[in-house]
Amino acid sequence: MGRIKLLKGSEEFELFQDYWELLQENWGTEETDAYWQKAIADSESFYQKYKTPFAKDLAVAYMSELERRGKE
Repeated sequence: MGRIKLLKGSEEFELFQDYWELLQENWGTEETDAYWQKAIADSESFYQKYKTPFAKDLAVAYMSELERRGKE
C-alpha cells in the first residue's frame, strides 16, 4: 500500500484540521454543566459541518473519550 498525502484545502485535510482543533478546545475535562454543554455543542458543530459517516464516528468517539476521561 502506498502512502497518500492529504492535499491542503481538501475536505479530508480540513476535517482532520478541524478535528485537531476540537480536541485542543475541550481535551481537559471538567465536571461542570457548562463544560459538557460546550463539548457537546462543539462536537455537534463538527459533525454538522461535514455530515459524513466518518465525521459522525469521529464526533461519537470524541465524546466517548471525553466521558471516559471525565470518570478517571
